[in-house]
Amino acid sequence: TASIQYIINVVFTLPAIIYLDRWGRRPTLLVGSFLMMVFLLINGALQAVYGQPQTIPKSNITWIVLGNQPVSSAIVACSYLFVAAYATTWGPVSWCYPAEIFPSKVRAKAVSLAVSANWFWNSVLSFAVPPMLYHISWKVYMVFGTFNGLALIHIFLAAPETKGKMLEEIDEIFDSGRKAWQRQPKGSRLDDLEKRIEEGTIEPPGRHRRRPQDGLETRQHGRREEQ
Repeated sequence: TASIQYIINVVFTLPAIIYLDRWGRRPTLLVGSFLMMVFLLINGALQAVYGQPQTIPKSNITWIVLGNQPVSSAIVACSYLFVAAYATTWGPVSWCYPAEIFPSKVRAKAVSLAVSANWFWNSVLSFAVPPMLYHISWKVYMVFGTFNGLALIHIFLAAPETKGKMLEEIDEIFDSGRKAWQRQPKGSRLDDLEKRIEEGTIEPPGRHRRRPQDGLETRQHGRREEQ
């Protein structure tokens, strides 16, 4: 089953690579937090209701589901769906979003710190989860489901949309005083300027149209010189 999870992780990352700029960062993180929370809570609830303590002495597994194949299949399915939800949402966005939201003067150091923190907590979880499963069994899923619920609230309150914005414009999003859940102006100023140039409503920098009165003034100036 471990190899299946790795395959799911790779396969479900591909849609995000293709469609992330269309979906947007904020909706992707919100949907991902919600789906992961649901799958974790369902997984924990199924184990709490249909599971029982392991009776085999000196076993590394302390909680099992016996004699109920549909429930066992549902638990495995929720685990796979959790991986798929993560791979499509938080997996890729957690790399690109930090690189966009920090000011340019601290971006390199801030992104380095974010990546270091990411791998640090991944290492902590790899050591902490096995003893947690041994001691509190199905409650582990409830704990992590709660954290995903808190992440959902945090993203809703504090993570504005950055899709289609230049890096220089993202600072203005945070300085504008607009709430993260309020609608942001679509596109960037560069896209708007390019569109207006193509429509002919604005001239490119350095290019000036000749006004009709310019020719009249030139002819009048020439006549005065002849006189």
